[in-house]
Amino acid sequence: MSDGSLGAQLDSIQSHYDLTFSVVSLIFLANAAGIRTLILASISNIIGSAIIVSAPPFPVFVIALFFIGIGACIYDASFAAYTAHFDEGPAMSLLFAAFGFGALIAPLVVVAMLENDVPWNMYYYVPLGISILNVPLLWIIFGSYSSPKVENTQTTALKSFTLVIRNHNVVAGGILTALSMASGEIFTSWLVSFMTDIRHGNDAAMRYVLSGYWVGLILGRLLLAYATSRFGPGISLTIYGTFAIGFLAVLQFVDNVPANAVAASLTGFFQAPTTPMIISLSSKWVPPSLIGPAISVLTAFGLVGSALGPLCIGFVNSAGGLRYLPGITMGAITITLGVWLLAPYAPWRRRIMVDPNQTLEMRPSELSQR
Repeated sequence: MSDGSLGAQLDSIQSHYDLTFSVVSLIFLANAAGIRTLILASISNIIGSAIIVSAPPFPVFVIALFFIGIGACIYDASFAAYTAHFDEGPAMSLLFAAFGFGALIAPLVVVAMLENDVPWNMYYYVPLGISILNVPLLWIIFGSYSSPKVENTQTTALKSFTLVIRNHNVVAGGILTALSMASGEIFTSWLVSFMTDIRHGNDAAMRYVLSGYWVGLILGRLLLAYATSRFGPGISLTIYGTFAIGFLAVLQFVDNVPANAVAASLTGFFQAPTTPMIISLSSKWVPPSLIGPAISVLTAFGLVGSALGPLCIGFVNSAGGLRYLPGITMGAITITLGVWLLAPYAPWRRRIMVDPNQTLEMRPSELSQR
């Protein structure tokens, strides 16, 4: 819901604070921050949401989004690491489908409030209430959970992260995660602005176009996960990316709101499997005790992409480039596919997996020899 609400509220925030495209895009940079423990995530969301409900001055608003971003990052890394310990692929897509469900709900809530003349900042009572409810729920569900034991008990957290960073497979996956999340965030963050300013659609109605994207993303993560498992990630992601580029071309060159709405939904459908597929594959190339640090590194790469992508597009939009939003997204997906197909150390280019009993001292060069 944190991700889904920003794109839907962008015009309202920009109007409330009287901001240019380049300045309002700072919210995407502020929203990317964080790492670990679930209760801290809820507390961070509570702090950020409680500040924003008062519609504070814009610099304070950006700081509040920083706290919400910390919470979002902790949730992403923690739940993905938990799932990666037990999953070979499809369940990661189901986890990310839940992410899409939250992103779908947020624009619908925003639209309902706008249509009833409720101030945009009142939306943040919703994540505030959910975050308060999450504190006891997270304690009940995960209070007794302990992560897999470290193979070498003398290995420090710093050494674990060093081993992860030196793993070529994780680095390749991190670059792809950054590119994948950047392309998604570029599109969803500015889609409503594109549909209202370039396609001249009704402001409130165009937020439903964003919801349509998230519906497509949920269905894609539910329906394409098993197809990916059956046919393999290598060819699957290439096909999905090609279809996504095709539907973005419709958005770029066909000036028709209904056609654009359908194309946006289908873009979400075919973009859906990319990020969970990359994270799941990359995390399988480290011992179980390193999955947590690996997921954190992959998530960090992704957050860099999800922050810098929309931020850079904000500056492009200030120069009149908003009309090229679908084309820019096409370029980001094309680069992702290029890295996917050409990365020399990518785990999907080889079939050897790490031995779960391998010690943490195994070097990337030794893994490559195996």
